[in-house]
Amino acid sequence: MTEHVTAWLGAYHDGELRGRRLRQVEDHLAHCATCRAELERLRALAVLLGESPVAEGLMPRERFVAQVVLRLPRRPVRTAWQGALEFGWRLTPVGLLGAWAFIQAVFLVSGVVMGALQLGLGSDVTTWLLPASRQGSWLAEVFGLSGASLSDIGQIALQLLDSGGPLGWGVTLNLVSLVVIGLLYCSWLASWWARRQHRGEGAT
Repeated sequence: MTEHVTAWLGAYHDGELRGRRLRQVEDHLAHCATCRAELERLRALAVLLGESPVAEGLMPRERFVAQVVLRLPRRPVRTAWQGALEFGWRLTPVGLLGAWAFIQAVFLVSGVVMGALQLGLGSDVTTWLLPASRQGSWLAEVFGLSGASLSDIGQIALQLLDSGGPLGWGVTLNLVSLVVIGLLYCSWLASWWARRQHRGEGAT
């Protein structure tokens, strides 16, 4: 055996070789000074390690792994209802947009119907539902308040409230709904910005 058996010296030193391989290594060591010197270095290293004191104070592997896991950042586990709440919160702008579209469609249809009724295309029984038909009367009465008494002014105020104000109930409700939807969207936008800032601070 002409090649060095350096790769097998560790197993030979530990007594792990058997049979033909053991005989090959022993025959080679009998004729190779280089491999014998390498084997002596392995034996000296084994003696040195055997005489070294056992290291004290080292943390067991299981405990070390447990402490590393505890130091890792954790994501809070969300329950099903928290996930549903988060999903609903994300869909808030879509819901507000749908509510706005629905309100506009309702007022558009009601405006068309009331316009048709005012043109005489419907029954006269439903004309009392049209606040727009009474908007001209309160204006005439307001301009004639110069010689009116307090009771007349009170009656005109009641008529004004009954007709929904100068703009009518339809326009008034439409404006109110738009203001409410706008405020809700602004509040959602503010909460979204606050959550984003909070997550940015947590990441840093």
